[in-house]
Amino acid sequence: MSNLDASKSATPVSAMFRPSWRDLLTGAETSIAVTLFIVVMVGVFWVGPTFVSSSNLSIIGLYLAIPMLIAATSSFALLAGVVDLSIGSMVGFSSCLFALLVGTFGWDMWSAGAVCLTICVALGAINAVSIVIFGADAVAATLGMLVGLRGAAYLFSLPSGQLTAFDPGFYDLTNQNFGPLPLMFIISLIVIGIAGIVVSRTRIGRHVKAVGGDERAATRAGISVARIRFAALMLSAFGAGLGGILYVGLLGSASNLTGTGLEFQVYAAMMIGGYSILRGGVGNPLGAALGMLVVAGTANILDVQAISPYYANIIVGLLLLAAVLLDRLRGGDAYH
Repeated sequence: MSNLDASKSATPVSAMFRPSWRDLLTGAETSIAVTLFIVVMVGVFWVGPTFVSSSNLSIIGLYLAIPMLIAATSSFALLAGVVDLSIGSMVGFSSCLFALLVGTFGWDMWSAGAVCLTICVALGAINAVSIVIFGADAVAATLGMLVGLRGAAYLFSLPSGQLTAFDPGFYDLTNQNFGPLPLMFIISLIVIGIAGIVVSRTRIGRHVKAVGGDERAATRAGISVARIRFAALMLSAFGAGLGGILYVGLLGSASNLTGTGLEFQVYAAMMIGGYSILRGGVGNPLGAALGMLVVAGTANILDVQAISPYYANIIVGLLLLAAVLLDRLRGGDAYH
């Protein structure tokens, strides 16, 4: 056994992931918080006070509410060392299935929602069996699920590609404001906060990060790697399925394109917020939320100023490159 392995074995798992004040001040969350502050200042000075007006904040919040909720759940899979690329298509599959059951077959919302979520969790379990039991590459396995579910969404929405499932009560709930902010955005922030506490302050969170950081060390510490990754992938699928249902409530309809590219939006925000796509055990849901706010704030500034949205893609790409560089400077693929 090398000195590094011996030191890992001698160090309790809880001690490995106990954040210090120095970590908090120099960590990714602090860096991205500073970036968000700069974005807000640029918005205020360039766009004007309307950038922080209640109407503009409501637009940004409504745009981010569901992706942020999905990021809170899918971040656990990434922390456990598994990339789940199927979340965008899972959203589209769930939204089309829910709209089909409610709008076409006349099911009540609760029964349709329960069936959709049960199927999505089962699909997440299929991902887990492929990756954890059979040792399939996570990117390849979830990419296959992505393609298959997008095909199912197209079939559900034939012939027009659009399904209507408007429920006045559901629509009012998902579009309701609480003060200047959408209620759904506030709920997403609460979920992000709870996820952040679970990751940084609970035994479950420490186990998830331990599995993603070094599964052999986690196994020696008595942690079930298979159980953690199974649960993380099923939670990721549940969050995506719930997001698809909420999109139907928000829009009153579903499309075969719902959720397209969402996986890239979510994972880009998580990487900007301090997660590593190459190694698990690194990151906090709070960082993912800050990353999403940075991206959405930048896009909103360009939109209000009538500048091509393609410039936002360039800026996000530069932020991703900076995030990768900072990740390497903090230790790259090394496990701490």
